[in-house]
Amino acid sequence: MKYDEDVRARSYQFRDDYVAATPPWYRGEMHLGFTLLFTGGVIVYCLTRLQAPTLAEWLAVVPLFLFGNWAEWAAHRYVLHRPTKYFSMIYKRHCAVHHRFFTHVTLEYKGQRHWRALLFPPFAPVAFVLAAVPFALVIGYLFSRNAGYIALLTMAAYYLMYEGLHTLSHVTDSPLLDRVPFVNTVRRLHVTHHDPELMATQNFNLTFPICDTLFGTRRDAPRTAREPLARRP
Repeated sequence: MKYDEDVRARSYQFRDDYVAATPPWYRGEMHLGFTLLFTGGVIVYCLTRLQAPTLAEWLAVVPLFLFGNWAEWAAHRYVLHRPTKYFSMIYKRHCAVHHRFFTHVTLEYKGQRHWRALLFPPFAPVAFVLAAVPFALVIGYLFSRNAGYIALLTMAAYYLMYEGLHTLSHVTDSPLLDRVPFVNTVRRLHVTHHDPELMATQNFNLTFPICDTLFGTRRDAPRTAREPLARRP
């Protein structure tokens, strides 16, 4: 279809330009390694600080997970896909780079230099964990030290899960992943999200589509026919 052909052509042209402009010192393996080591290190540190946590303290993971799911949905919808005064750089990086590099017909990545457009920048996991620290300190003060550490490790683990599922969503032509329950759903929903005409309105959860379902922004499958869409104002 002409729409898909035009999207594919623009995306591949942008890819060529973006990769050509990537600094020669960039290594995707180091980018990925830092994300894994930092978030994993935070999780391990918090686990080593726990002192005989009770079941009630571990159950705090449930509301924290639900809060993380809402924060993921809200940040993706209202920060990454809407220009704002204080987060314009993040918006531009997400919409003008990630969504031009990857579309519903060019979702795949090839080689480590493509990871620069796939993963959040290296400062993102640091900023995410630092933003969670005051929240964890309050929980630790109000409830227990264990609860505070569990809060922090839950947020770090959520970020790691987000990056992991997002990366799997950009692995194309994988019969194995297409058969894995839950993962295949996340992958299917993410294809729809990367349609340029749907990215600002559909499928903002990259992990569990809880808030997308609750707030009516879930669309289960990409359109098979290119019916006209009302243009957004």
